[in-house]
Amino acid sequence: MVLVVRGAVKDYDWGIVDGLAAWSDEATGGPQAELWFGVHPGGPSPLVDPVGDDTGEHLGHHFDVEEIPLLVKLLAAARPLSVQVHPDADTAAAGWKRQQQPGESRVLSDPYEKTEMMIALEPFEAFAGWRSHEQAAAILENVQGTSAAVAAIRANDIPAAIRELLSISAPERIGQLASAAEAAGLPIEQIEAYRTVQEQYPNDTGALLTAMLDYLTLDIGEAVYVPAGVPHSYIRGTGVEVMTSSDNVIRLGLTGKPVFVDRAIEALRLDLEPQVVRAEFGDTLWPTASPFVVRLLRDGREKLPKGAYRIVVNVEGKALIDSDIGEISLRQGTAAVIGAGDPDAWVETAGLVAVVQSTQR
Repeated sequence: MVLVVRGAVKDYDWGIVDGLAAWSDEATGGPQAELWFGVHPGGPSPLVDPVGDDTGEHLGHHFDVEEIPLLVKLLAAARPLSVQVHPDADTAAAGWKRQQQPGESRVLSDPYEKTEMMIALEPFEAFAGWRSHEQAAAILENVQGTSAAVAAIRANDIPAAIRELLSISAPERIGQLASAAEAAGLPIEQIEAYRTVQEQYPNDTGALLTAMLDYLTLDIGEAVYVPAGVPHSYIRGTGVEVMTSSDNVIRLGLTGKPVFVDRAIEALRLDLEPQVVRAEFGDTLWPTASPFVVRLLRDGREKLPKGAYRIVVNVEGKALIDSDIGEISLRQGTAAVIGAGDPDAWVETAGLVAVVQSTQR
């Protein structure tokens, strides 16, 4: 069975105005942040018929989260997303059980781990993982009132440093972030990233946390793999985001949504780092220990072998899915979903598709 779906639109305020209209066919005049392809109950993908009309069903009517272990998104960020951390499997299960008790805050959206990878469709900027202690301290030494946080960083006490920085609420301190980065000798693109943070979030104490995070840029087709437990904040750009089927986000700042400092610190994995995959465009992106592999295929044909969950998102142009049941056309912004138990299939594109396959069977 091959099912064709369109993405479910999320209009979060950090999105690009009509940034996903080319794929969603919805020009709203407002921010469009994410387009979801999956079964997660927060946005299950509607099924479409051969001419692209909704059938009245969604993917969750045919598969559950165990059968579709991945969630694929198109993401369009106009400004920085929240400083956030995602829980690993044990943390998610324990946190989900905890919040079922009376009086507990709702922190998690589901009981599952969230591990993800962002693949750039255009030049993309992000904060991900930790800066060296030396460099983070060098930045923050130029921000007034951060001496206790700097001491904690130098002592490798990351939780204490986070709490100290979040206790500094004065906007004038946040306004020193870009000049502090410049004084520390950072490159101009990083200084401008911090200028964006302080201008977009002048009253958000989480802004100062970004000084502790490493900065990276991705060229088209390159990716960053973010294991559960690694802090990050995507800054700007458009890309394909692949993750385990979870919407668990524990925020520390740069957001109007609830912040759960203790729970975020509990979820941190200080032993893990992001992996930047500097591949040639079209290469298979296969991070170490990843639950999925991804390839951006342009103008070609590729086999999709049975035995793993497969989803093909048509990013640009035309695509065909060929299997024992015949050919299925994909228009831009739709995706073909093929279960692990379904037979071999082939994708052929005169454009660009994201081919995603699970590695956990």
